[in-house]
Amino acid sequence: MPETPLAPLVGLVLTGGQSSRMGRDKASIVYHHAPQWQHAGALLAACGVEPFWSCHAQQAEEWELGDRAIHDVVPGHGPASGLHAAFSRGDWVAWLVLGCDYPWLEAQDLQGLVDARSPTVEAVTYAHPATQQIEPLISLWEPAAQQRFLRAFAGGEDSPRRVLGQCALQRLTPRMPPRLENRNRS
Repeated sequence: MPETPLAPLVGLVLTGGQSSRMGRDKASIVYHHAPQWQHAGALLAACGVEPFWSCHAQQAEEWELGDRAIHDVVPGHGPASGLHAAFSRGDWVAWLVLGCDYPWLEAQDLQGLVDARSPTVEAVTYAHPATQQIEPLISLWEPAAQQRFLRAFAGGEDSPRRVLGQCALQRLTPRMPPRLENRNRS
């Protein structure tokens, strides 16, 4: 019996939040040689994935994103609003998702998610070795996982971690756990 083909892969950088805990736009912080929104997009591109950005209108205009900007349809739910907007587009694609507040990730970390894709799983994510807590904002969401998320979101669930945890999930161990450090506070 032939294997089910995998959906085409695109990237999503989540940048549209209010950065209320950080106190400034975390997507504009420079950790490397470019603002984090650009750096995250470059990481996705290095994996052969076309990046899109979940962002607000001002960011889209300043960054000249054009049709690569995805705006929240249902604002006010943090990263879940960005996922909802991307997953609601109706494209039959898999989304390689990266929050803009993970500055220590490298392209090979994202490539690990891509390489672990399989028709038998709905999503691929990293799990912290010590806690086994999964990272929904450093994950690859296949169409089945997206549909699960959209149903849960419509029912009032806005925790990407809880929804992702209910998927047929491939959990990977990071090659270097500090790469998963979230810089959500200044």
